[in-house]
Amino acid sequence: MIWPATIVGGVLGLTIAHIPGALLGALVGSIVDRNLALHSWAQLRAQFARAPAKTVHAPDAQQVLFMLLGHLAKSTARVTPEHIQAARLEMQRLHLSGTAQKAAIAAFSQGKDCKLDTLRSGLRSHYLAANQPERLLLAGWRMALAQGLPTAKQRRILQRCATWLDCSPETFARIEVQVMRGRQVAQPARNELDAAFKLLGVSSTATLVEVKKTYRRQVSQHHPDKLIGAGAPPAQVQAATVRTRALHDAYAVIRKHLER
Repeated sequence: MIWPATIVGGVLGLTIAHIPGALLGALVGSIVDRNLALHSWAQLRAQFARAPAKTVHAPDAQQVLFMLLGHLAKSTARVTPEHIQAARLEMQRLHLSGTAQKAAIAAFSQGKDCKLDTLRSGLRSHYLAANQPERLLLAGWRMALAQGLPTAKQRRILQRCATWLDCSPETFARIEVQVMRGRQVAQPARNELDAAFKLLGVSSTATLVEVKKTYRRQVSQHHPDKLIGAGAPPAQVQAATVRTRALHDAYAVIRKHLER
């Protein structure tokens, strides 16, 4: 039979304060041995194993939402005042109190640096279970439209979320058409140009030749005629039509700028 805490206390005390420390450490260790009835190293390890783990609280529905909004905002490389304003408008829509707003702001900041996959379980538990995928996607689209036009990356993020929420392509297309048609904001010229570059996924330093090449490739990918030929449902064709029109408008804005 051994007294593990006594030995550990004595060794630590010796290391810290030599002989006096060893005596004091052994004394404290012996008290621990007696109180916990420790007679082996296995019993000591078992005591450590029983130590309560730190509780990690899963984010609630509002935190998951604002983490997604932060992720969408940062996906454009830089969070802008327009993104912040869009987040504030979502807080107003949800009628958040002061404490809830602070939690939403913290979640937004956390979302800027998190990986999208980390949101999957929270999205499914709070929005799929509650049968509210459309509410989440509409909020996501509003954030994507904060700077005028959603980028290709933001659209992919929202498509991925829709897949996790078992949202059909038809439903996703309908929501996209709804938000794109509702975009009635007249953007300042510099914001319109910046949004056009982001929509096409090209750098603001790209040449007209590079822009045209990217534009034609994206139009080919999203052209509604392809979907019609593949027998896609009307909602998807309509969404592709809206998307193609947005690509055309973006290209026209950039071409006008570069041909000056």
